[in-house]
Amino acid sequence: MAVQAIVHEQLGTPLEGHDIVVVDGRIWLKPDGIEFFAGDLPEAEQKLVWATQAVPVPDLFNQKVDGVAWRSKPSWYIVATKDRTVHPDLERFVAKRMGATIYEADSSHVPMLSNPGLVIDVIRTAAKAVASSQRAA
Repeated sequence: MAVQAIVHEQLGTPLEGHDIVVVDGRIWLKPDGIEFFAGDLPEAEQKLVWATQAVPVPDLFNQKVDGVAWRSKPSWYIVATKDRTVHPDLERFVAKRMGATIYEADSSHVPMLSNPGLVIDVIRTAAKAVASSQRAA
């Protein structure tokens, strides 16, 4: 069984055939699935997100990548506590494994859209921390 199916099964998130569909080797969000992805946005913004979605490949969770930055560089992670696409507990697990500085947002999967102030604050905090560590070195 693919990793994403196990994760969906264990965490109770939407499965293919319900809110997503795999077509032409890509995962597409169905119109009725947008509430799982961006449910805290106004309806008009949800429609825009759906219409402009970037579509990942189905084996996204099985891909191996060499030289990932989080293994050797400081990391920051925003856990979206109302995420219904990737379970917040899975996000916390990943962030902890990364050794990331963790922030939590009362947000769907897209805190950069629903809570941009927090996201820019985290980016600024990360940039300041990296700049400070480079000056100290």
